Amino acid sequence: MSHAIGTAVWSVVRGESPTARAVEPGVAGINVPDEILTWAAKHGLSMDDPDVYLLVTPTEEAGTVDGEIAYRELAMPAADLATVRAALDDE
Repeated sequence: MSHAIGTAVWSVVRGESPTARAVEPGVAGINVPDEILTWAAKHGLSMDDPDVYLLVTPTEEAGTVDGEIAYRELAMPAADLATVRAALDDE
């Protein structure tokens, strides 16, 4: 079993960002690490503000995200990155 790791870029976003090459982790079936949830909450992610949400993308796909409040990179298992890439390809 492979434990390969890649890197993903996580973005906290306010409002729509239709041109972002990124997906919402829940929609893609990706579990959000606790470390990212804690970080995102510090940048406004809250159940009280549904206009602020998370996006994720493989590092090599990262680009401009309209409405981005903050972003950070974090290691991600290769299988999860493959799931994100598949979701991007389905858009």
